Amino acid sequence: MRPLLDLQKEVISLFLEPCDIHQMRYMSLCLKEEYQKKLKSSTACQERGTFIALDLGGSTLRVAVIELCTRADPNGGLSIRHMTVHKINEHIRQLFAKDFFDWMAAKVIDTLRQCEHTQSLLHETVHVGLAWSFPIEQTSHRGGTIQPMGKGFKAHEGIIGQDLGNLIELACRKRGLEVRVSAIVNDSSATLLSQAYKDPATTVGLILGTGTNAAIYLPVNLLGADKFGKRDAEWFTQAEKVIINTELSMFGKGILPVTRWDENLNRNHICPDFQPLEYMTTGRYLSEIFRLVIAEAVDTCHLFDGVLPQPLQGRYTLDTALLAAIEEDTTKGCISSAERIQKEFKLLCVPTPAEMRFLRLLTESISHRAAAYIATTIHALWMLEHDPMLEMTSKTIVAANGSVISMYPGFRDRCQQYANELVAASQSSASSRSRHEITIRPTEEATLFGVAVAVAVSGAT
Repeated sequence: MRPLLDLQKEVISLFLEPCDIHQMRYMSLCLKEEYQKKLKSSTACQERGTFIALDLGGSTLRVAVIELCTRADPNGGLSIRHMTVHKINEHIRQLFAKDFFDWMAAKVIDTLRQCEHTQSLLHETVHVGLAWSFPIEQTSHRGGTIQPMGKGFKAHEGIIGQDLGNLIELACRKRGLEVRVSAIVNDSSATLLSQAYKDPATTVGLILGTGTNAAIYLPVNLLGADKFGKRDAEWFTQAEKVIINTELSMFGKGILPVTRWDENLNRNHICPDFQPLEYMTTGRYLSEIFRLVIAEAVDTCHLFDGVLPQPLQGRYTLDTALLAAIEEDTTKGCISSAERIQKEFKLLCVPTPAEMRFLRLLTESISHRAAAYIATTIHALWMLEHDPMLEMTSKTIVAANGSVISMYPGFRDRCQQYANELVAASQSSASSRSRHEITIRPTEEATLFGVAVAVAVSGAT
């Protein structure tokens, strides 16, 4: 039998050695090169007004009346006048195209009727922005063709390739409401837009929750011409910058070090190698890595008397909230989280102090590495536009949203510390007059606010 302390030392080595700042800087440079290749090739006045924002995710549809005013406003120019939240149950997930979009249209109309600020819009053309947390092939700022949705939804069946904006407009028109879908964005782009409305120094939007993604505002000349499809030559002479949906989760294979537990997760995943960054940093997978290490510890170190608890015998049976609770537990001997583990794992006895020390160290190692890898990718994105060796001053705001970056204890602070160290290491031999700064800033209701801003900048009035 292997001593538990021996495995504990190996966990520290495998998870935390890659968090060395010099190794992280090298990874960042490699990621930057990977981003640059993909950017090049791959198959005015302040906006104001009242807009309707739709946020469709895997479990809820949110319909909000958003007012944009002025940055001098105490809320930063963004406020929610009215919002309704509609749970998506299994019945809704099973609705086919026509019925699903009819359901959405009904919720939009109900919201407008409830809000005194928008009663008059029922008789006008309503400008709507949509955050669509499912795959589409974007064809313009206000259009995109439907792709398979996943997550148990059937709304796409029979309408693959049809325009999403048109489907929503038609469903509303059938109910007597004239709607124009003026903007369709994903959650990372919406997060960027919401914070950029308050602070123009915002150039990156980061999502880190169940999954991860980032959007970045970059000069057009960093992208290959094929990325823009068919556009008039005049467009290229006028365009300066563009928001890029990076699909950040798909990068990092062969760059970010992995452990045998990561390899196990990837090997048994339905889409192996598809999202290497996501598999090591997000809410869905941090708990699965935790479970895999525990399973090995039970088998080789006699953890929990050598018996794998029944709730841990299936894949993806743990919630990352448990890891957060262990790290947040300040009681002596982690008594509080030990009792929770006994209950959730259905153990006959409370875990021993030695077992709790191992579990606590394991959660910290997993989350520290995740924070380091996210900071590394942020730094790599930052370097696409910034040369830390130049004698200049730059300030970059990263708008951050999602359960892990916002709620996991200490996670954002760790990301910030690693980002600070990476910037410092990058400019260590630069002129003393060179000052660069990356600030990871949490956002509230970023998706809804960002969608409203997208509608505003589209020219809707």
